[in-house]
Amino acid sequence: MSGAVGLRAAAHYTQDQFCEATVLSRSNRQRIESGQGDPRYSELMRIAAVLDMRVTVLVND
Repeated sequence: MSGAVGLRAAAHYTQDQFCEATVLSRSNRQRIESGQGDPRYSELMRIAAVLDMRVTVLVND
């Protein structure tokens, strides 16, 4: 999910705020933002909801 940091920052979330809003642990957020692993569908759904966008936007960037 390349561009995850940019999407989070554009939505004006700090790392900690984003973790709280998406119910992601810091380690999961780091893994997703660095591209070291593929997020679970449930994580994508929470991220998309917080960023107010469709999951397809997240996976097609």
